[in-house]
Amino acid sequence: MLHLEFAIAPSQINSLTDLMVLEARMGYEKGAVLSRFPKSWFKEVSQRLNAELDGTTLTRAIEKLRDLQSSKLVSFGRAYEGDAWVEAAKNSHDISQFHRLVEESLDELPVFISSLMDLSDADFMYASRYNREAESLASAASGLLFGAEKVTIYDPYICATKPGSRKTLLELMKVCEKDEVEFHVFSEEDKKPPWQQTEQDLVALKGKMPENIKLYWYCADDGGSGFLHSRGLFTAKGGLIYDRGFSEPAAIEQRQELTDIIPMPNDLLQVNAKSYNTSLQYEDFNLVRGVWTSHP
Repeated sequence: MLHLEFAIAPSQINSLTDLMVLEARMGYEKGAVLSRFPKSWFKEVSQRLNAELDGTTLTRAIEKLRDLQSSKLVSFGRAYEGDAWVEAAKNSHDISQFHRLVEESLDELPVFISSLMDLSDADFMYASRYNREAESLASAASGLLFGAEKVTIYDPYICATKPGSRKTLLELMKVCEKDEVEFHVFSEEDKKPPWQQTEQDLVALKGKMPENIKLYWYCADDGGSGFLHSRGLFTAKGGLIYDRGFSEPAAIEQRQELTDIIPMPNDLLQVNAKSYNTSLQYEDFNLVRGVWTSHP
C-alpha cells in the first residue's frame, strides 16, 4: 500500500512534544499512518500521559491524542501475540511487515528504531509510482479501503463496459473488510457506449462483487468546464489522486507502465467530499440520468 504503517510502542509517548512529532509526521495526507497496535494503544498512552503530566499540559496532550485517534491511528486487524510489545510487534511483522517499529530496545536500522526522535525524513518516503495492473492500482489504496464504510471514485474515463475498469473495481472491493461498504463511482457520460450496454455490464459486474459491497454508479456532465477531468479516490479518512485513472489497459505492455498515485491534501479532500456528495445536489456538474444501484 502507499501509506506507510508505523508501529510505535506506547512507552514512547510520554510528553506533549512526543505527540506533536506524531501530529506533524502522521496522516493519510502525508502518506504515513500510526498503527493501532495493540488495540488498547490509545488507552495505554492516555494512562501514561495522565501519570506524567498535569494541568494545562495534560489537557493539551489529551486533545492531541484524541486528534491522533480520529484521523491518524489505524487498525489493519493485526493480532497481538506475545507477552510484551516488542515480541508481539515482531511476530506481527513476520506475518505482514510494518514500515517501521519504534521501541527503546530496538536497534536494527532502518526498520527497527529505538526512539521516536530518531525518525528522519528518509523514514517517511513512500512509493508514489505504480504499474497499471488492476491489483497494483488497488493495492495503493489498501490503507484507506481496509476500514472504509464508503468509498468514492471519480474518473471521467472509467466505464462499466471496459473489462479493465471492471477488473480494477473488483480488486478495490476485495480489499474492503467492513461488513457493509458503499462504492460511489462518478463517470463522465460523454463519449460512452449507449446506456443500455452500460447497464448490462453493471448487472454483470454485480454478479461478481463481494457480498459486502453496494455499488452506486453516477453518469455526470460538466458542460465542458473540465471539472470532471480529475481522477481520484477518497474515504472519510483520506484520499489518493490517480494521475491516469483506474482502468487497467488492455495491452499487456501498457500495464507495466508506471503511473503516479499520491496522497490527497486535506483541503482537496474536503472540497471533493462536498462536490461528490450523495445528496444528488451538485454545483460542479449535472447527472445525465438517475443513479444506478446494485441494491435498489
